[in-house]
Amino acid sequence: RWQQLKQTKMERFYLSIFTIFFLNIVQGQNIEQSIDSLMAKQSWNDKPGVEIFVKNKSKVLYHKAFGIADLESKNKLEINSVYDIASVSKEFTAISILQLVERKQLELTDDIRKFIPDFPTQENIITIENLLTHTSGIKRHTDLNWAENEASKEFKKSIDVINYFKQDSLDFLPNQRHSYVNMNYILLGHIIEKISGKTYEEYIRKNIFEPLNMSNTFFPKDGQNITNKPKGYEKENNDFVPHRPHSYTQSKGPGAIHSTAKDLAKWYEGLSTFKVISKESLYKAWKPYKANNIELSNYGYGFYTDKKFGKLTVFHNGFTFGYSTSDLYFPEDDLLIIVFSNVSDIKTINTNTIIFDIASTMYQRAVPKLTAEMLDSYVGTYKMTEGFGAKVYREDMQLLISVDGGKADKLFPETKTLFMVKDFPAKAEFIPSANGGKMGIVLSMGPNRFEGTKE
Repeated sequence: RWQQLKQTKMERFYLSIFTIFFLNIVQGQNIEQSIDSLMAKQSWNDKPGVEIFVKNKSKVLYHKAFGIADLESKNKLEINSVYDIASVSKEFTAISILQLVERKQLELTDDIRKFIPDFPTQENIITIENLLTHTSGIKRHTDLNWAENEASKEFKKSIDVINYFKQDSLDFLPNQRHSYVNMNYILLGHIIEKISGKTYEEYIRKNIFEPLNMSNTFFPKDGQNITNKPKGYEKENNDFVPHRPHSYTQSKGPGAIHSTAKDLAKWYEGLSTFKVISKESLYKAWKPYKANNIELSNYGYGFYTDKKFGKLTVFHNGFTFGYSTSDLYFPEDDLLIIVFSNVSDIKTINTNTIIFDIASTMYQRAVPKLTAEMLDSYVGTYKMTEGFGAKVYREDMQLLISVDGGKADKLFPETKTLFMVKDFPAKAEFIPSANGGKMGIVLSMGPNRFEGTKE
């Protein structure tokens, strides 16, 4: 896939959220009908499901649940259920760190050894900002072996988690590239505790949840009985089974916060009105991180950011044992879409795909109309300047692309020549008559940019 291609420089246009645009979304009852039609494409009678929440400014446009909350009792999912939002929790950790920066209790450029002196950095400087942006080079520990054998291990303190899972070497030098690693945010969770003198749970409750009146959002204890939380499921041999045990004590910083749709709406309202963080700090969090003037990814501080449908978007997703969550926010239009699920099997339910499909429905008036003749002009095999190949083909009115012999991804038009990939922020732009009259193509994802010509 495109993430595996080698990195090159690209200066990507960043759209300021000061600019206000008219919201090109379908209005009123059409929204409900469109999303209902989308969800009716599969049966929800005998499997875990989803809860969908859509809000534009102060108006809730859609809020429904589909599927089963408990496969044994057959109880259906209901709206306003409580979910483990997994890595969406990183948004709260990042904003907490920025609060401490604003209070001058730390700086983004601080070496993490200032707070964790014996953390192995190979004598490199790893900064707070490196942790926030996943550019530290710290190795990932949450692999399959961890999930099967160590995820349920309980720890008394966050420093115990760090000491148990830390590794002596780095994957790469700080600021060289982006690699999404939960340990970055475990370290940030511990730093919040060390600076504030409070537990991670206490800090986020006092400084975020209570000021925003998020009364149904909390960091749970292991074994806690959580009311109104659907049972979480995984897939095993084509059957749905209760999720594997795991300890929340390992997730202070990167995950495990529990919340509801209405509370996450309060979160984004609080962010966009600067109730818990300043405008300047928020805009930094919502801007891709640069090292030496090069964007290493489309990740900022606890948020991904990209342009979709010609508009700035911020988003995150969370995926854990039995649950998945995706949120997508359009700051220019104050449009928020949230999708929860009580199954962590993306072949059954992919919350990222659903949230993209809903956004496509919302902005359907902005989607360009393309003819079969125009799409056929893009079909073919492209030779990229870096030496690999890309194949574009058409199925009915759908373009697909396979990069370097990999799995084919569907392409969705933003304009008549610019297409996006559904499940991750990659794009393909076709350039008519780019080289000696041949069709050209530019493939990009984050900082990676590749040019090619149709053979």
